Formats: sequence, structure tokens, C-alpha cells
Amino acid sequence: MGGGVGISLYGSHRIVTENTVFAMPEGAIGFSPDVGASFFLPSLPNHFGIYLALTGTRIKWGDCLNFRVSNTCHS
Repeated sequence: MGGGVGISLYGSHRIVTENTVFAMPEGAIGFSPDVGASFFLPSLPNHFGIYLALTGTRIKWGDCLNFRVSNTCHS
């Protein structure tokens, strides 16, 4: 969540588990995402990254895989 997301998005192995929660919570209080997330999020399909950035919505591991935030799930 938050700054950790922006740093980890550029790794070649973006791994999630069933307990993963992805969010940019600063969007919920009116701040824009930082630490690289503001570059990565708009590249997600169907403008989903922009939605996440503006609302601070939390998503779970399945959505991370579906919207290409992560590329592997480890259970």
C-alpha cells in the first residue's frame, strides 16, 4: 500500500498471495499517488489505474492479476 506500491511496481517479478491488498490510500484523502505509481497506474487496462489513484480503492490479489498489477500468485 502507498509508497511501497510505487517502488515495487517496476520489479520484474511482481508476486501476490491470497492475503495481498493493493491500494494507493492517499487518493482517498485527496493526494495524488507518488513514488513512481503516478507513472505506472495510467498504463493499466480500462483506465483502472486512474480509478485506483483517484479513489484509493483497495483491491485483492485476483484483481491484481486481472489488471496486470502483478504477474504471479504464490499460494
